[in-house]
Amino acid sequence: MSTGMSLIEPFNTDSVLLDLEAVDKAGILKEMVAHAVAAKSLPSARREQVLEMLVEREQRGSTAFGKGIAMPHARVPKLRKGCGVVARAPAGVDFRAVDGEPVQVFVMLVSPDSRAEEHLATLRWISAAARDADFRSFIVQASTAEQVLEVLRERVP
Repeated sequence: MSTGMSLIEPFNTDSVLLDLEAVDKAGILKEMVAHAVAAKSLPSARREQVLEMLVEREQRGSTAFGKGIAMPHARVPKLRKGCGVVARAPAGVDFRAVDGEPVQVFVMLVSPDSRAEEHLATLRWISAAARDADFRSFIVQASTAEQVLEVLRERVP
């Protein structure tokens, strides 16, 4: 079973994007993947593959589960290590959430396909934390990447 430290391992201050510029689902995914590449947490050679996998996952059903949160995610063959990006769109973006509300907080998780259990454990952790109104509020109000990461750290089981 995963430990708390391995759950937060894909996230660091370089993986926080406070203000997304994109205004639609495709743009959000592209911007988050580009940020992961720029932060050197995702190899640039994997950019297109990861983006395609995230888009394909969204086509099967939106990863926005309501209350302004979406968790785009993919398990990628032969990826060496996972990466995460926490990003915000303060004005909100239509991500086809189940409650119809615009999404302000995006938590992207890209994991090696060989680490399925850890991938699912991280998704469970984030989705449980996201049900908490304080978690969502603190992420939206944070003014620095460090503050966003601290909100995540406080919720690690």
